Formats: sequence, structure tokens, C-alpha cells
Amino acid sequence: MEEVTKQVTVKKLSTAALVGLILGIIALLLSAIPIINNFAAFLAVIGLVFGIVGLVGTTKSKRRGKGMAIAAIILSVLAFIIVIASQSFYSSVLDGASKEANKSLDKMSGDATADILGKDVDVTLGTFSAVEGEYGIVTTKLPVKVTNKLGEAKSYYIKVEAVDAAGNRIVDDTISVDKLGSTQSQDLEAFKYVESTKLEALKTATFKISSVSEL
Repeated sequence: MEEVTKQVTVKKLSTAALVGLILGIIALLLSAIPIINNFAAFLAVIGLVFGIVGLVGTTKSKRRGKGMAIAAIILSVLAFIIVIASQSFYSSVLDGASKEANKSLDKMSGDATADILGKDVDVTLGTFSAVEGEYGIVTTKLPVKVTNKLGEAKSYYIKVEAVDAAGNRIVDDTISVDKLGSTQSQDLEAFKYVESTKLEALKTATFKISSVSEL
């Protein structure tokens, strides 16, 4: 009795599907890591290409590994989506941090005076006085009341400018308040030391806040 031996042909595994799957897995693992995910996006694209090539090859029954090819495509697409989403998120966070840093620098330099006066601190200027005392010594002052409107202690440097009727600067003075508590007020005096040559001009001057720095 003759033995009939049947030969079973085993299809070779699709190399493209395997490579695509490996690249897709690596891309997915790296997809949410800042900076490195740029490389992950590249791997995801290459993995997608290999996955498609593997799927076409296995569909035509030349190779086995169709499920592997499909998985490679899914993982590569998912990795690419995560890369785009994470980069958008990180960019948004960095932009927000940059804006906050710039805002803080502006407040420290006095470039955000209007914003500070509107939200953080209230500065009220009183009436300038020049009183001549004994021996002809003239005492000058401009009362300034500073109120911290924030919920935390802050230090302020306030520059007050005296201008004439034409708007020309006569002289300026800077006063400071250190660590003024939340909602607290402090009374200060500006222009306590004035040159005698500018005294008469100051008596009719208009006083205004030219800048406020916040620390």
C-alpha cells in the first residue's frame, strides 16, 4: 500500500508587515515624548508605508501576516495622531508660559503701567505744597497714597512726573513701597527734595504717574 505524502506549502511571513509593526510600536511608544516625537512621526510614516505594502502583499496571498500589516497601519496612524496632538499641547503650554514670563518682565520694567494701575494697585496723588519755614528753608511734598489691590504682598516703584502747562517735563521723582500687604494702603511723599530753580515751576505744575514697576 502506497503512502501518499501531502506537501503543505507554508507561506512566508511578510517582511514588510513585520517591519511596519515594529516601527508602529516604536513610534507609538515615543509619540508623546517632547522633541523625540519628531522622530516618532517619521517612524510612523515609514511604518504606515510598510504596513500598506504588507497588507497588499498578504491580500494577494503571496505572504502571510495580514493581521500584522493591519496592526502596523493602525499603530502608525495612532502614533502620528498622538504626535500632532502632543506637539499642539506642548506648544500651547510653552506659548502660555512665554506670555506669562513676558508679562512679568513688562511689569518689572514698567512697560505694563496701564495694566498694573488698572488691576494691581491704586495710586492717588495729593496736592503739592511748598512751605517756607524758619531760616527760609522751604519744605516741599506731594502726598501719594498707594493701595495694593492684589491678594498677595507686592513691592512697587512709582515714578511721578511734573509737567508744565505745555506738557513739558519739569522734573520727576520715584517713590517705592516694599512688600505692601494685600488690600493694604501706605501714605508716601514725593518731591521732598526739590532744586530751588524748579520750585516756582512746581507750584503750578501738573503731576502724573509716568510708570509703575511691580516686583
